[in-house]
Amino acid sequence: MNRPTSCPADPAQRDELLAICERTFQRPEADGTLPRQFHRKTHACLHAVLTIDPPDDPAVRHGLFARPGRYDTLVRFSNSFFAEDDHPDARGLALKVTGVDGAVCDGAPPGQQDFVLMNAETGPARNADEAMALFRALDGLRRATISAVAAPRYLFPSLLPWRARWRYLLFLGESGLQHLRGFDLAQLAYGSVTPYRLGDGATKFALVPDAAARARRPAKGKSLAGRLQAALDSGPIRFDFRLQPRVLDSDPMEDVRRAWRSPTVTVGSLEIPPQDVAATVALGDRLTFSPWNCLAAHEPLGSINALRRAAYAASAANRGAQAKAPLDGGS
Repeated sequence: MNRPTSCPADPAQRDELLAICERTFQRPEADGTLPRQFHRKTHACLHAVLTIDPPDDPAVRHGLFARPGRYDTLVRFSNSFFAEDDHPDARGLALKVTGVDGAVCDGAPPGQQDFVLMNAETGPARNADEAMALFRALDGLRRATISAVAAPRYLFPSLLPWRARWRYLLFLGESGLQHLRGFDLAQLAYGSVTPYRLGDGATKFALVPDAAARARRPAKGKSLAGRLQAALDSGPIRFDFRLQPRVLDSDPMEDVRRAWRSPTVTVGSLEIPPQDVAATVALGDRLTFSPWNCLAAHEPLGSINALRRAAYAASAANRGAQAKAPLDGGS
């Protein structure tokens, strides 16, 4: 298996993407401030501890997972598109792990590793070319609605049904089904969707709620933040941290619409202690979480991640967000 390599974004695609994001997805709010381009609604930004306890497997022991450790971590929960919690939507979970040793990717703050995840195994577009087609279909959107996000021009690029992007419809449908089942944010499994470097290979990351969280009955009649608070009021929230090292050649590096079939391995756990969910929402809004704020050992791979590098950096710079977590842990 060849060692995977990262690639720079196509300059023309990068420039087009930044222009679309600025005019469509990062328009000023009523008070003149600029929001995130995506995942702009923060439900919570919680203090947590990430414990790494990797198996004695040299294929896994790289970067953050090279040795056991405990790390202070911030956990941001978010919506992908909508401000309204009653809309079916992809939910985001981002980690900012601090006190990390090792060389970082160019431009990343030292001593830190971010993980950017959402409650899905797959993404809405296969690669950078399809991602740009989706952005073009959404360009000019004045208000995010369910019908607009369905992006009919992207879903049906021609009248020929076999050219339809049915996996995008499946992605939207899975978000809708999870919404209809009822949940709180601590009961969802979150994945990185895109691949990252791990030694001479590649991996995906995942957070999976423990058995206690999966068995809990979510609070009814509350916002997602309210359900999260109710869960925390009953005790700590715990997730297993898992890697999915790519061991099957059939697992695609570029087509993020297809889930990998390689087995996963648990390398640690995330524990969020009881705390006030509302107290640090402002902190979550001030910070930036990027897959490129990372150790060089976990460099993002593939054309989607190359585009994300430019988009995340521009979004953070435009709104004056900070990449580094506060040293005092305050809000």
